[in-house]
Amino acid sequence: IELLHFSWQTQEKVPCFLIQMYHPEQGNLNVFNFIKFNEKRNYKSYETMTFGRKDTCNVRLSHPRASRLQFQIEAFLTPDNSRLQFEVKNLSDRFLLYLNGQELSYLQKHHLPWSCNLRFSEFEFYLEQEEGETVMQYDVTFQKRTRVPCENESPSVSSQFEMPYQNLHRIFQEPVEVGEDLELHMVS
Repeated sequence: IELLHFSWQTQEKVPCFLIQMYHPEQGNLNVFNFIKFNEKRNYKSYETMTFGRKDTCNVRLSHPRASRLQFQIEAFLTPDNSRLQFEVKNLSDRFLLYLNGQELSYLQKHHLPWSCNLRFSEFEFYLEQEEGETVMQYDVTFQKRTRVPCENESPSVSSQFEMPYQNLHRIFQEPVEVGEDLELHMVS
């Protein structure tokens, strides 16, 4: 998939994300019903991309095992690099977030590598970044995966953590977040 995008104002290449999403119940439940797949979305570099159940999240997830605020992706610059870089922060105090198998607890953040897997509960996200020249904006395209990433697709990433279906007993022991706004997000 070609991720190249250019800013119409400056003709600079825009940094891009391809985010592929998977949940084992996505066929039976409307887990991703608020997400427009295969459409480019543009964010200003100062905007964060927030994932969770809350109405204010950019990427809304409709499942009780997603927190109201689950995690965010934010752009930043460093003094020694003029290109946009990105980091992920776990916003959930109920669920651990795994970045390529590395555990991120509540409010912990980590630099995002160019390609990586993010996982919490039964949710899986495979992210690919393409570097750009502009620091003013970035583009994101979401795709729905029909299956979890295989080890031969990205062995350095997906083999570093256990797949959710391999430890069902752990999944059912994880807490389910309930609250007054959950019913609004659960569509039959």
